[in-house]
Amino acid sequence: MAVSKIVTFIAVLVVFATTTQAQVITSGICPCDVDVVPSFDVSQYLGVWYEYAKYPMYFEADGVCITAEYTLQPDGNVGVKNSLVNGKSGAAEVINGYASVVSNAKLMVTFPVSPAYNTTSNYWVLDTDYCTFSVVYSCQPSANNQHSTIVWILTRERVPSTATIDTAKAVLVKNNISLEPLTVTKQQGC
Repeated sequence: MAVSKIVTFIAVLVVFATTTQAQVITSGICPCDVDVVPSFDVSQYLGVWYEYAKYPMYFEADGVCITAEYTLQPDGNVGVKNSLVNGKSGAAEVINGYASVVSNAKLMVTFPVSPAYNTTSNYWVLDTDYCTFSVVYSCQPSANNQHSTIVWILTRERVPSTATIDTAKAVLVKNNISLEPLTVTKQQGC
């Protein structure tokens, strides 16, 4: 097989592998009846958030001690620094990106995956009290009349109270978003 065919074959395999392990895939279009925070205040949202739970994602596979830190950039965008520790190797991993507010609590997040490629996704804050919890939702249309969904429950404490988590889960229930795919992120021993 020619080198170019091998490279193409490997690229197709990588795309296939990452999409088959990606998010939660559902048939139909993205729901349009999802509520976001009214009068979202970006400045109160800034700071460190700990990932309590999420839908499974290939880019966080084996990740523990996951955090997101949001800062205000001079251009008005929000700096995004996502950090995790690889639970198998113990290596720290960080990716830096930025978010821009599209409308109210609907943001668009961009991460440079390589010098030649950025990945962009929506980031909707369904609810937050800015001090204890945030519930974030992303839905992306995909091929064959399907969509992929990602959900995060973020907290200001590494180990939040049961009441905080119950409040966050109630936001998902109110928006008809399933709790089933949620996996709790290991935050102990970080």
